[in-house]
Amino acid sequence: MYNTTVSNPSEPLSTSIVAQLFSDDTHQLNASYYSSHPYSASSLTYSTQSYQYDENNGYGIVDAAGAVAYSIGAQRFADVPNYDDYDWGLNAINVPEVWQQGYSGQDIVVAVIDSGVDYTHENLSNNIWYNYAEVYGDGIDNDSNGYIDDVMGWNFVDNTNNPYDNNGHGTHVAGIIAAENNNYGTVGVAYNAKIMPVKVFNAYGDGFNENIAKGVIYAVDNGANVINLSLGGAYTEVLANAIQYATERGSIVVMAAGNQGASEPIYPAALATNWGIAVGAVDSNNYMADFSNRAGSNSYLNYVVAPGVDIYSTVPDNNYKFENGTSMAAPYVSGVATLMLSANPYLTPEEIQAIITATAIS
Repeated sequence: MYNTTVSNPSEPLSTSIVAQLFSDDTHQLNASYYSSHPYSASSLTYSTQSYQYDENNGYGIVDAAGAVAYSIGAQRFADVPNYDDYDWGLNAINVPEVWQQGYSGQDIVVAVIDSGVDYTHENLSNNIWYNYAEVYGDGIDNDSNGYIDDVMGWNFVDNTNNPYDNNGHGTHVAGIIAAENNNYGTVGVAYNAKIMPVKVFNAYGDGFNENIAKGVIYAVDNGANVINLSLGGAYTEVLANAIQYATERGSIVVMAAGNQGASEPIYPAALATNWGIAVGAVDSNNYMADFSNRAGSNSYLNYVVAPGVDIYSTVPDNNYKFENGTSMAAPYVSGVATLMLSANPYLTPEEIQAIITATAIS
């Protein structure tokens, strides 16, 4: 989880907003089952239902089996045996039930806006997004997107086309979302999705909100369906505008709630009253992690919880590591949103938010 602090909001972004690595009521749902056009979001007819909101865990722990089934107008998928107790998080949110139905994130692009991603990792290399509109090495902006030779994302720290992770945080996040199902290491929630690496933090976990905002816009403009933000801090208009931009253009934004043990999320997760989903962390017993920021009293906040304690995932140089944090919880929800879109690519961000909160288990 990255913590963003503001020294003086009136100063230029490049000097005032610094990000650092941070260690360690009733909800109204617009929803219905699909009828004659099951894969068309425009065919929805809406009815209002009420779901219990809790000031600690919001709408509860995300349920992949319920959310993906609802996305295609089906009853919740039947339970199946646990995948592997070592990857306890997958079982906690009922991911194997979705895999059993044939959904694994295929054709969906997830932007990991973080410290970069080790795109050579044995569990990630085949699942890295590739920009086929660009010709690598010719020094020309072939797709006219403003970035030269950005074949696998962009590095906003050094302003280069190499988004390699020299910190480890982003690679760990990426593995939770889409580590390959190749019978070793670990497996991501949406193991057939594509990860778009967007590097906005350096090796020390330092960065600027201006770059984070640029990263969000880059991801949207280059086709990311899901955007994971395992970062947070003080409110800044530039980042809020970027998240609004993403939502209005069809990208679902998933944000870590923060690791301060506070009574409500920090920004940008606090923006989930309007855009995106805020995610807190629970342990293997479904207890809120001590460090996790809670949901707070505003039931309009799209807040759910997901596994965030002792999470095993990829780190650079073909290694693996256990980590704790809402930074680890958010990518589980990004993975669920990815599974939903692989089942029904016509879902809007608003529908994804509503379905995830409505089907969460309190």
